[in-house]
Amino acid sequence: MNFLNKFNQSFGFTQTESRVVLFLILAFLAGIGIKTFKGNSGTAKNFNYASLDSEFEARSRTIQQNDSAFVKVSETDSTSDETSSKHPAVDKQIDHDVKIDLNKATNEELIKLPGIGKAMAERIIKYREENGVFTKIEGLMKVKGIGKKKFDKLAPYIIAGK
Repeated sequence: MNFLNKFNQSFGFTQTESRVVLFLILAFLAGIGIKTFKGNSGTAKNFNYASLDSEFEARSRTIQQNDSAFVKVSETDSTSDETSSKHPAVDKQIDHDVKIDLNKATNEELIKLPGIGKAMAERIIKYREENGVFTKIEGLMKVKGIGKKKFDKLAPYIIAGK
């Protein structure tokens, strides 16, 4: 009996299965040999991530400062008119301290809210006219197109006054 037959009998493999197992063992051993050879012949590259970490922290601080800072765009400033016509996002800057009342807000006030465009503002006003005032800000989710995610973005900026 040769080695392959003894192997098949001891493990209960067919001849094809034992060939596959032996091939995998040989491939594993070859991989170990290559890794050992490459590990001894070359030097491992050491990366210094400190510079990337400091850049990440600096950018994170900048983003946090920009998020917390309030920039009010003056309606009488001619440069802001040119900027807002080129970049509609400039009009979306709202005062974080002043909350918009869903029951009294005009179309223009609603458009200043994040994620609210002209069509959505009109839907909110139409819903308010057809169903009455909002008793809770959560009632805004009944307006078509405002789901949980959009509501979560809007919640810090709105109230449901009477």
